[in-house]
Amino acid sequence: MRFFLDQPLAPGTDIELPESVWRHLQVLRLQAGASIVLFNGDGHDYAARLSALSRRSAQAEILAAQAVPRESPLRLHLALVMSKGDRLDWTLQKSTELGVHAIHLLSSERCEVRLHDDERLARKLQHWRQILLSACEQCGRNVLPQLTAPRPLLQHLADTHRPGFILDPGASGGWPEMTATGDIELVVGPEGGFSAAEVAAAQARAYRGLRLGPRILRAETAPLAALSVLQHRYGDLN
Repeated sequence: MRFFLDQPLAPGTDIELPESVWRHLQVLRLQAGASIVLFNGDGHDYAARLSALSRRSAQAEILAAQAVPRESPLRLHLALVMSKGDRLDWTLQKSTELGVHAIHLLSSERCEVRLHDDERLARKLQHWRQILLSACEQCGRNVLPQLTAPRPLLQHLADTHRPGFILDPGASGGWPEMTATGDIELVVGPEGGFSAAEVAAAQARAYRGLRLGPRILRAETAPLAALSVLQHRYGDLN
C-alpha cells in the first residue's frame, strides 16, 4: 500500500503517521511489522515498516528511499473548463492516472459551474487536490500534478506561452507531427463546447485545433481520449 505524507521523509527515521493514514491502515487490518510505501511528491518511493499501530495512532520506520521515474517526458498541461457534478472528479482522477503534469481549471461562456463564494471555492480545491493525491497513491506516481484555481479561459490564454491544442469538432486535419518533448497544453471545453469567439481567441494565440474523429464526445470523455493519444504518440503510453 502507498500513502502520501506532506512532510520531509528520510531513511533511518521514525515518524508519526497522520490520522488519515492510520485510519486507513485500521480499515485494511494491517498489523505492526507490515510493509508500506510512503511518498511526499519529491519523486521518491520510501519503503517503510509499521513499527506500532493502535486505535489512536501509528508509527512507521523509514527503511530506504528509491528514485522511481514515473513521469512522462511529455509534460502535459490540461486546461479544463469545469463540468458539473462528479464528471469533473472523474476527469481529474483519470487525467492523473494518465500522467498529466498540471491541471488548470477554467470557466468559459458555456461553463455551468459557478464558484463565486471564496469559502466554497476553498472547499472544492481541497476536495479536488485530495482526488489527485488518491489517484497518485493508486497509480504509483510519486510526483503530484499541479492544480491551479479556476480562472476565465480568455485570461488563461492571454497568460500562457507554451505550445497548445484546443479540442474543436470543427477542426480540419489530423494529429500534428511532433518530435520534441516538453510542455504541451490541451484545452478542453464544457458540455456545450466552446463558442466561436473562444475558438478564434485560442487560434489567435497559435493554439492548433484538434478533432477527435467523427463523433462528439462528452466533456468527461474527450480530455481522456485526447490525453491518451498524446501520451501514446509523443509520451510514454506504449
